[in-house]
Amino acid sequence: MLSHRVLQTKHNCEQGDLELDNDFEFEKLKPSLSSAYKIDLPDDDKKIHFSSRLFSEHGHIDIKSLKNILRTATLWGALVFVGYRIGLGGTPKPLPSVKWLLNPPPTLKQMYYSRRCDVILHGTRPLYTEEQWQRFRDIWRLQGGKDPSKRYKRNDRRNSRAPPDFVPPLRAAQTADGKGRGVFATRDIKKGEMTYGGTKHYIFFYDGHSYRRFLDALSDEEACDMMKFTWPQKGVGINGEPVIWGPMDNMALQNDGGEEGANIGCPEDKHCGMFDEYALRDIKKGEELLCNYSLFFSLDFLEYETWKEFGL
Repeated sequence: MLSHRVLQTKHNCEQGDLELDNDFEFEKLKPSLSSAYKIDLPDDDKKIHFSSRLFSEHGHIDIKSLKNILRTATLWGALVFVGYRIGLGGTPKPLPSVKWLLNPPPTLKQMYYSRRCDVILHGTRPLYTEEQWQRFRDIWRLQGGKDPSKRYKRNDRRNSRAPPDFVPPLRAAQTADGKGRGVFATRDIKKGEMTYGGTKHYIFFYDGHSYRRFLDALSDEEACDMMKFTWPQKGVGINGEPVIWGPMDNMALQNDGGEEGANIGCPEDKHCGMFDEYALRDIKKGEELLCNYSLFFSLDFLEYETWKEFGL
């Protein structure tokens, strides 16, 4: 069995060679060697001798060849980076996080349990301030987040009907029935009146890498909340492709009322933009605002099939 001890060399700097005087472990060095480098492991010698154009015939590192290889690698790396960022259709694509280069990227379920969300989300969770919501939106934007609705055509039926200065008549609070956080009417709301609209507080993800990178920037408690506040949905992308999305404001705390208990949604006699909600009946001040989750995602969000389209 050959030793994993590798190469002890001393080279003369006067000859233009790089001076090396280090021991390297074979198992650490092996992954970085390309197939272009031949490795000779004679049975009677526990040292590795490299044979390639990078090394001189005496085993010395040829500085000129090394510089050429590094220059070529840098050029190709820059071209790959630009091409990856441009993507198809001009949609920027993020580079994979460094932590996923050596390991398979995790699924949603793996991230959920590695972050201990099964424990965290069963405890009492705090309300977020507007400054905290803004921080989440800022992280998303700084990572290259884009709102697909900005590129919808003017007559696209998905466009929001909310006026630019619209303020949702709701506030966040802890529920009295033990559900946890929820949203409540700040005034009486008439049937058919808009309760939420627009995308200015939404975040969107076009691929699994973007979503993982966003979660990586958050604490475990925040990441667990975000996994509950966001979901994949078809028809949202510019050309109708699925995206992962969610509101980064108090509307993310809205609870499910089911088909019978929901008091906000899209009335049957009204055309609603994709991002808009209306009162389905008269709602009193202080009453909790409830929607019907089943209209847009699975109640068992970890098993929602559309996650798989993002590699999650």
